[in-house]
Order: sequence, then C-alpha cells, then structure tokens
Amino acid sequence: MILLREKRSLNTKQKTINMKIEKFPPLFIILLVLFTSCYRESSNTLLQQKVTSQTNMLQLLQQIDSLGDLGVYNATIAMDYIAYAENFGSAYPEEPMAPEFLYKAGLMAMTVAKLSENKEEREFYSQKALSIFDGILKVYPDYGNIKNCMLNKGVVYDDILQDYLNAEIQYRVFIAMYPTDSMAINIEAYLEFLGKSPEEILAKM
Repeated sequence: MILLREKRSLNTKQKTINMKIEKFPPLFIILLVLFTSCYRESSNTLLQQKVTSQTNMLQLLQQIDSLGDLGVYNATIAMDYIAYAENFGSAYPEEPMAPEFLYKAGLMAMTVAKLSENKEEREFYSQKALSIFDGILKVYPDYGNIKNCMLNKGVVYDDILQDYLNAEIQYRVFIAMYPTDSMAINIEAYLEFLGKSPEEILAKM
C-alpha cells in the first residue's frame, strides 16, 4: 500500500515536471526571438553609425577640397575631420577605408600644425600627426601610402618642429627601409643640409 502511494506520488510529480517542460519550449522560443530581434537591432544601429560616420567624413573632405580650390584652408573643418577619422579608425580598424581616412587626417594635422601661430597648438597637432602615422605603420603595414607615412614623420620633425635630430633619425629609417627608392636617394643628399641656415648651405656649395 505504501509502495503504491509512493508510486502515485512519483507519477504526480513526473506529470508536473512534464507539464513544466511542455510549457518551456514556447517561452524559450519567445526569448530567442526577442534576443535575435535585439541583436539585429543592435547590428543595424552599429551599421548605421558606421555609415553616418563615413558620410560625415566624406562631406568634410568635400568641403576641404572645395575651399582648397578657392585657395582657402579652414582649420576648424580639418580639426573636425581629424576627430572623426581617429574615432572611426578606433571603432572600425578592420574597415578597408580606415587607413585612407587616417592618412588624410595625418596630412591635415600636419597642415594645421604648420599654419598655426600658436606654439601649443602647433605642438599638439604635430604630435597628433606623428601619432596617426605611427598607428598606420603599426596596424596597416601593407597600406599603399606606408612609405609616405614614414617620410611624413621626418617632415613633421624637420619642417614643423625644427627637431633636426629626430628628423634625421626618421629620414635614415626611411633610407634603411627603402634604399633603392628615388626619395631615399634625394633624402640622402638632403641630409647634408638638414638644419643648416641658407648661409651655411651656400658655404657648402
């Protein structure tokens, strides 16, 4: 009798468990659908953010080019572009256009630094240009303008910061990396006059 009761009790518990299990799949499906929906929504949002960022950069580039045709350089627009490009490169480093966007940002940082009459601002954008070129060299070694990134680091030290010691180091790194490049040959000859005044250059000629 006791065994019969225990058996009935076990059967009742099993039915309860079975009922719970039967209710589980629909709940699981609902959760799965909600999760998938949220994931798709999140993916769509990220894609939209990427497209918006690219569009903003292209519009800024167009503005800079249009003003350039008129002989005008707008540093504010250039600074906006640099900020967008750095954020884009950080958020989407695998994007094929990322190194190109960053390279243009490096060139703009050089230009802003060169044209700035404020010493702190000139230093800030010089260092930003160096940082951007360093990042491209490290992350995108196969990028088409990799030589120019290396060369431009020397130009920043030489032409903007007048740090001729570091300029020579960068130029010699370029020569060592690309000894047969036509620019390497020109730089080798230029190093003789690096940091010299016009009078000193004339004295050597």
